[in-house]
Amino acid sequence: MKHLFGPVPSRRLGLSLGVDLLPFKTCTLDCVYCQLGPTTCLTLAREERVSPAEVLEEIRSLSEEGSDRVGDGDGGRGAVEFDYLTLAGSGEPLLHRGLEEIIRGAKEAVDKPVALLTNGTLFFQDDVRREVLEADLIIPSLDAATQPTFERINRPHPDLSIDEIVEGLVRLREEFEGEIWLEVMLVKGINDGEAALIAEAAERIGPDKVQLNTVVRPPAEPVQPLSPDEMDGMLEVFSGAEVIAEWGRDLSKMTVDLIRDLLTRRPCTLAELSSLSGLHQNEILKYLEVLEAEDKIMRLRHKDRLYFQAKDG
Repeated sequence: MKHLFGPVPSRRLGLSLGVDLLPFKTCTLDCVYCQLGPTTCLTLAREERVSPAEVLEEIRSLSEEGSDRVGDGDGGRGAVEFDYLTLAGSGEPLLHRGLEEIIRGAKEAVDKPVALLTNGTLFFQDDVRREVLEADLIIPSLDAATQPTFERINRPHPDLSIDEIVEGLVRLREEFEGEIWLEVMLVKGINDGEAALIAEAAERIGPDKVQLNTVVRPPAEPVQPLSPDEMDGMLEVFSGAEVIAEWGRDLSKMTVDLIRDLLTRRPCTLAELSSLSGLHQNEILKYLEVLEAEDKIMRLRHKDRLYFQAKDG
């Protein structure tokens, strides 16, 4: 599959079958905490970067190989089981001009909800909001309330304004009938001091949920997470919010062992691990998170590139 990956475990969505619509690291932002590394194509240009027909054919082909509709766990042999079909991947989905066709076709092909995971920066554009109205769930992010903090944490395209982005999210809430879960990524010493202002903006937007997150995967820059106690304290700032829980299902031990074996042989970048294992980079990140939590691997930086290496023992 060229555009589908997973299903991969998601701390919010259970098992997520991902749809990757853009070239690697094509985005409107260059966030300091991004686990995929620095943005290589910082742009606001919306283009049909992959054919919607090609993407939908992949989704339909899974259905033909398994059950009548993808996601039906009681279907025929080879049925793919997942909880959400998620437009996400390694770039910003809103940059794809063709979202409406993909969302509508996906909903015809699957019997699971369609989610859109986005940084939300382009919802100030009327046509962008119209294209996503048939999704079941939209998960945008908001990490700042002032332009200086926005530029520090998200390192946006120079034509983006945080005030304009917030207004776009307010208008999305007015027009979109599905669920909106607003994610706030908190980074120590960068935007945690602005939490009250972000909470005020979130209240204006009026999402169904506010979900607080902090750095848990290898980020683009050496930034620091908030401690569990600090995250709990943020619940007093963000009324009715929740801290995103850790993933509870077991990952494949065979795949974890494979990645650790590769890193025992030599240090590898995320892209190299993806090439060697045949897994999508978003899938690799889940296994790296497990290995880091078990203190079995470490991160190294060499010539501005992030490598992973197995620890001795």
